[in-house]
Amino acid sequence: MSAFLELLRKSNLDYVIARKPFKIGSRSDDVIFASFIDLKIKRLQLIACLDKPESVTIWSTSLDERSFQLNARLLDISELGETMNFLRERINESDFTLSKAASTNSDGQYEVSQVNVTFTHPKNKQSITLQLYEHIDEAEKSSFLSKILLHVFKRNEQLTSEVKIQTSRIKELSSKTQRTQSRSTGGNRSFDGNKSFDSNTQKGNMNKAPESKQMSLINPTIKRRKAATGVNYDDEESD
Repeated sequence: MSAFLELLRKSNLDYVIARKPFKIGSRSDDVIFASFIDLKIKRLQLIACLDKPESVTIWSTSLDERSFQLNARLLDISELGETMNFLRERINESDFTLSKAASTNSDGQYEVSQVNVTFTHPKNKQSITLQLYEHIDEAEKSSFLSKILLHVFKRNEQLTSEVKIQTSRIKELSSKTQRTQSRSTGGNRSFDGNKSFDSNTQKGNMNKAPESKQMSLINPTIKRRKAATGVNYDDEESD
């Protein structure tokens, strides 16, 4: 594999698919925009697909190493890998502009033979415009569609598997959380019971009137003396 194709593979430009609104004439439809690596011709294929009521319309262009070098200079980027990453990010985020080069056929019907796709760098604001040309041959259109549909099918299977794994993890985390909360609730109940008991005991103690000290009515600061109990004759006899 050439160094150029290796850069394309590392940049993850193989089967990047985005949806973009596209107005043709008085109608506005969604265009499927995709990129994939063609190993046979050693190029990056860019495709725009419009599913119209009467038929499917396909526009495409190919980018080889020379095209990437030219686009890198236009974007003021020094490395091809950075240009590839730029394209991948713009396609993934649907951050590009579609415009049409319209014409009318012999029957006077409105048709689009060329679609221009403009990518603008978010930092230096430099831009490139790529021309995608319509495919008339049904065999070519079928080839492009089969590649896109096969990738969408595989991607759907992958996402379905990931959803099942994440759902299982969510259920597991949810059950763990419920067990933790039940343990925490049980501990709080015993603590609250003790706290309630202590609170009631404290309230009972507070409701009790404090024992009044017997003070002298004449001089309140002096404790009242004990009442006289009379003469103890036993003490005299002992003398």
